[in-house]
Amino acid sequence: MKQRLLLIYDLLTTRRRTLWAMVAGVCVVLAVLAATLRYNEDIMDFLPATPEEREAFRNYQAQQTVSQLVLIIDGEQADEALYEMESRLADCGYTLSTDPSEQLQQLYGQLPYLIADSTYARFDSLFTPQAIRRALERDKRILATPGGSMLAPAIQADPLGLIELSAFSSRQSASRAYGFLPSPYGGTESKRNAALIDSLEHIASEVTAAMPQHLIRWVGAPVISVGNARRIKTDTLLCIALSLVLITALLAYAFPRRRDLWLILLAVSFGWLTAMAVLRIVTPAVSAVVLGIGSVLIGIAVNYPLHLLVHQRYTSSVRQTLDEVLSPLVTGNITTVGAFLALIPLQATAMRHLGIFAAAMLVGTILFCIFIMPHLMSAEPTPIREIKIRNEKFRIKDYKYIQWGVVVITVIFGIYLIVNRQSSNSQSFDFRLSTINYMTPEQRADMAALDAKRGDPGRWTDYWQSHDANELILSIREQAQAAGFKPEAFEPFYELLRSWQPVEPVNLSDLTKRLSDDFDYIGLCCSVIVFVFLWLSFRNLWLALIAFVPMALSWVWILALMQLFGLQFNIVNIILATFIFGQGDDYTIFIVEGLLYEHRTGRPILPQYRQSILLSALIMLIGIGILAFAVHPAMHSLGVITLLGMSVVLLMALTVPPLLFRLYTRIIDRA
Repeated sequence: MKQRLLLIYDLLTTRRRTLWAMVAGVCVVLAVLAATLRYNEDIMDFLPATPEEREAFRNYQAQQTVSQLVLIIDGEQADEALYEMESRLADCGYTLSTDPSEQLQQLYGQLPYLIADSTYARFDSLFTPQAIRRALERDKRILATPGGSMLAPAIQADPLGLIELSAFSSRQSASRAYGFLPSPYGGTESKRNAALIDSLEHIASEVTAAMPQHLIRWVGAPVISVGNARRIKTDTLLCIALSLVLITALLAYAFPRRRDLWLILLAVSFGWLTAMAVLRIVTPAVSAVVLGIGSVLIGIAVNYPLHLLVHQRYTSSVRQTLDEVLSPLVTGNITTVGAFLALIPLQATAMRHLGIFAAAMLVGTILFCIFIMPHLMSAEPTPIREIKIRNEKFRIKDYKYIQWGVVVITVIFGIYLIVNRQSSNSQSFDFRLSTINYMTPEQRADMAALDAKRGDPGRWTDYWQSHDANELILSIREQAQAAGFKPEAFEPFYELLRSWQPVEPVNLSDLTKRLSDDFDYIGLCCSVIVFVFLWLSFRNLWLALIAFVPMALSWVWILALMQLFGLQFNIVNIILATFIFGQGDDYTIFIVEGLLYEHRTGRPILPQYRQSILLSALIMLIGIGILAFAVHPAMHSLGVITLLGMSVVLLMALTVPPLLFRLYTRIIDRA
């Protein structure tokens, strides 16, 4: 393969005009495709949910008060501000439910969701003729009080007082008022909800300006979803801006010739454009979060132009550089792309798109580096300021104490994981979505208050499967007639007893557990893909093991350190698995190739390989590790795990292969 690629290089060297025409044409096509790609922000894309489960989730949300937009107004004479809000919203085409009776109808229409768990234990005693009679007498007293007519809908829907009226009778008072507005987009589609909430908040700000004595705010799942998406965007922009400054400064230090910086930028940009175009061919729309996470792939893609430029310092021509770098470059690319392609069979849409995006970006970058970049490189040696670990020469024997220290610590970590295997299996993956959502303290308090209103509708269904609802209806009618109520007075409650069926909720814990199973698949699949190709590439089982073992040991360290520091995987940082394999195999392949080259020729080549690896690792740590400073919990966890993971991978790549290779050569020499 290397000889064929070199022949193509020789051919294109004599046909530069044809090459540039082809490059221009390809770039135009890729740009047109990329420009038509649309974006969405649905959190369900990150869960392995079937289309039926997605629909069930949205229907379930529609029954929940918490999925609505809830307007809360605090201040003296809050009802005046509420009426003003209602009027202005109506002018904009929004219908706000502010009438207490309407609110109670909405709430009691979801009665099985509002019954406290402790109430179910008293159901049998609540449904006796004596208890029913006492409940109806209480209803009559409530209706006879001033303002009691406002609670009539609640009594019609719940004559036996299965939920506490006091929880809702004060929902609107002189100092606090509520309003309800359902979102037509559900609780998770943040992109379209954002425009709606912007409009609602603008109206609220206008009313606040006119009535400054009132505090007006919107709460509910749609507000949380939008705030979550905005936090991600803010953190992403800030972190990318900071990382670009730091990465540019690092590259400017390492490559004083500006031409080299432009070549790195062009290579990565071509890869990014290729990825966007391929995604557009696969799907018309992609999660914006996928592209945000995908941006950290720059840390991997930059490997390829770095290796070419760094190696150019030690050769006499561009062709010689290609000849010496092509083998580890292509091998590393194929194994890395294979690791990311392992994401494609996953059921989570966002994970599939991330796998496609990553693979396409790395393929696009390597194609640029092999076929285009050599014709743009200077024939002069690349001036580079070295990043030193200890001294200029990479002497294996100098690191023997570090190497054996790594071996000892690995054994300790392995024993630690085995001893704690049972507990680690249950704690290594965080199934809770709440831990990766961003909410302000005020929003958490508001959501907790709304969540507290909900009960388990499954208990309602289970109870009436073993009891006769018609007997209760007959008993209530008899007692109601004796108490002076009309026969149809409690028809809403009767209808609920006869036919109410909850929308089956989607168990998000089951979905995230399914994603945890996908995590096991990713680890196994990446391992098999990388090892098999290493074996095919080196054509030697022992060399393949020398390149593969550091990655396996990296996982021992990562899992042990995560347990020691109380860190967990979640549905976002799970993608670190592919990053570890993707970056780790690149590093170890170059080290093993360098060791082989030095062993066969006696010519030192590890210094330049080490320089490109160190530069790449620093860029990767800056590009993703900067996320550790993000406010959003998911992005913060991704940054922390990356700092840990990539540091371990770098340590293993620089220490373990030389140790294993030294043992391997001794065995071969003795044989």
